[in-house]
Amino acid sequence: MFKTTLKSVAVALSILAAVMTALTVADGVRNVSATAKSTCIKVTVVDLDGIAVHNAEVTVEGKSFFTDNKGISPSIDIETLSNCYDSAVSEWGTVTVRVAAEGFVPSFVFNCVVYRDDTRRLTVRLYPSDGSELPYVCYVESPPDDYVRGLFEKG
Repeated sequence: MFKTTLKSVAVALSILAAVMTALTVADGVRNVSATAKSTCIKVTVVDLDGIAVHNAEVTVEGKSFFTDNKGISPSIDIETLSNCYDSAVSEWGTVTVRVAAEGFVPSFVFNCVVYRDDTRRLTVRLYPSDGSELPYVCYVESPPDDYVRGLFEKG
């Protein structure tokens, strides 16, 4: 009877060791993927009433993607992060975003701030094409607040 109990405990410990090893390996894989972050932008396109614009073309760094039924683009990887405000700053950069959709005036977002190893979520509102002379809409984003405050401190 003691041999049977000892054998059962040994089997249980072996199974527990195998489970713990598997969890440790899985945790290690998760940590590796968590540290391998990418710099991305995800654009939501809506009309002036906030209604999603399906099949809008979103262009960033020469790459174009289309929005889904919810007006959301896929995550767009920013391969080269440059900063139009200050080339010495590397924790964030700027990109130009172009959005076009049938029945709407094309829109541009200049100097859109994107942080390194993070996903920027941007919402762009499109104006309907109504026969006016409005050829496009341009938005220009300011640099982050802490950067602007630093400019004041430098004098």
